[in-house]
Amino acid sequence: MKKLSSVLMLIVLLGGLLSACVEKVEPTATPEPTTAAPTTAAPTEAALGEVLKIGQISMLSGVMALYGQQQTRGFELGLEYASGGKQDAQGRWIIANRPVEVLTRDDEGNAEKGVAAARELIEKEGVEILQGPVSSAVAVALTTVAQENKIVLMIDPAASAFPTGPNFNPYVFRTSRTNYDDVLVIAKYLVENVGSKFAHIGVDNAFGQGSGIALAYAVGQYGGRVVDDIYAPFDTTDFTPYIQQAMDSGADCLFLTWSGTGYVTLFQQLSDLGALEDMTVATGYGDNASFAAVYGAALGQIGLNVYHYTVPNNAINDWLVKRHLEEYKEPPDLFTAGGMASAIALATALEATGGDATGDVLIKALEGLKFQGPKGTYYIRPEDHVCEQPMNILKLVNLNPDSDGDGVNDYKFFETVYVSKYDELGVPCTLTGDYAARCGDLVTP
Repeated sequence: MKKLSSVLMLIVLLGGLLSACVEKVEPTATPEPTTAAPTTAAPTEAALGEVLKIGQISMLSGVMALYGQQQTRGFELGLEYASGGKQDAQGRWIIANRPVEVLTRDDEGNAEKGVAAARELIEKEGVEILQGPVSSAVAVALTTVAQENKIVLMIDPAASAFPTGPNFNPYVFRTSRTNYDDVLVIAKYLVENVGSKFAHIGVDNAFGQGSGIALAYAVGQYGGRVVDDIYAPFDTTDFTPYIQQAMDSGADCLFLTWSGTGYVTLFQQLSDLGALEDMTVATGYGDNASFAAVYGAALGQIGLNVYHYTVPNNAINDWLVKRHLEEYKEPPDLFTAGGMASAIALATALEATGGDATGDVLIKALEGLKFQGPKGTYYIRPEDHVCEQPMNILKLVNLNPDSDGDGVNDYKFFETVYVSKYDELGVPCTLTGDYAARCGDLVTP
């Protein structure tokens, strides 16, 4: 029987896996950012180019509305940073000498609504670029919209690998990580220290299904296998049959892929049914707001994380934290950095094209783009437009969101153990059909 404190989160010990997969964090001099720090000077109105409209598809209502809020805040702050603080008379940030207007629409996590919103923004509002969404199912649907209209879709925070895999077309890019990033860094440890047989419970959408495929690939590299791949509807409130199926599978480890408030219910029912005693349960550290409710018994353990504001040691993250505290009275959260990285990537490409946002022109500027963002170095692979980036291994040392008792939540939950290099995880190229040849020398499943 495993102790409860050791099964709520993956116990990642310092060993062979991490020495191969990640680099130890050492204090280093912070490099100068490639994007200028904000200033106040701006060109005269007469010297400015045409307004650039960006259509942002997000989830601003429902169970993942918090993620949408993080996305939109990060993107706005990213534009501010990339503009050097320059605005026109209407307060729009100026990128490549063009004032940028972001038109945000709520897709409610529904693919049909996301597609309808995107098409309306293109046809009626004249947007030249799409950004978002939160939902991976919406992201997959939007790939077709981007191709039909020959405009760039910059995906973040949706994590499914499908948009830059089986659903790829040349107009689709991402700054979000993929399901493969989430599992590759921990797969070797799981096989060698937990067992070779895995069950997976995932949400029944592109995010969950993509994670199941990535898990099978990752553990398979080290001799493991997924013996039961289980999916539940996103609105599930009773996980009993899915948990029981996993417990009956004979798996040594249960890997979870979920998002939103359902995580709290899932963990509670895992505990109630005894799954946390019978199996090792592996997942990743999530957003600050729901953290204590989900991970309350995991103090002292080590796990995977996409972004936490206390981890990166660079000038861009320092700026993000400072401005976010000024603007929103709290530190940035799980997907705020992704929104900012998305804005910086687009801004950098637009500067290179002289403000030309035409899809076929912008593609050339984005392919192979290496840039500095809040997590450090990001690289958009020219072959499949996957964005390689650092991932975190953190130790949970505190569950009090207000660690210094000053009445303001600082969410200082972690000590940093390791941060992966941006290009070390070996995320495979999963292009298929007519695009499969683009993978070239990249690793394929």
